[in-house]
Amino acid sequence: MSEKVALIINSGSFERVSYALTLAAMYAALGKEVSTFFTYGALFRLIKGRIDEVGEETDPTIRQKIKEGLEKGTIRSISEGINELKRFRGKIYACIAAMSFYDVTRDELINEVDEVMGIAAFLEATRGAQILYI
Repeated sequence: MSEKVALIINSGSFERVSYALTLAAMYAALGKEVSTFFTYGALFRLIKGRIDEVGEETDPTIRQKIKEGLEKGTIRSISEGINELKRFRGKIYACIAAMSFYDVTRDELINEVDEVMGIAAFLEATRGAQILYI
């Protein structure tokens, strides 16, 4: 098994991004080199002030449960997941194509983003990694 793991996070739904960050942090805690690539829908999770929104892209059948869990503290916020990943030295990359598509600038992204790049550069940087698509 590879010592590197790369997660391509496309969905912006709260539960998918949360799960992706949990996986990424666990891999990093196990000593793997972890890189995450936020593209299209997931890009919004890296925009200042929007990270922890439950959002319309989250399945309506669980949206209220997530809101209640966040209020009670039984569900971890996306920002907490990002902080945990960074604590284990995981990397966060933002997709430049998605940024262009949505007209998002680097200044609008959270400070935890390590770099902005395209998918080809991400795949090259994570060559040999086990790749997960979420």
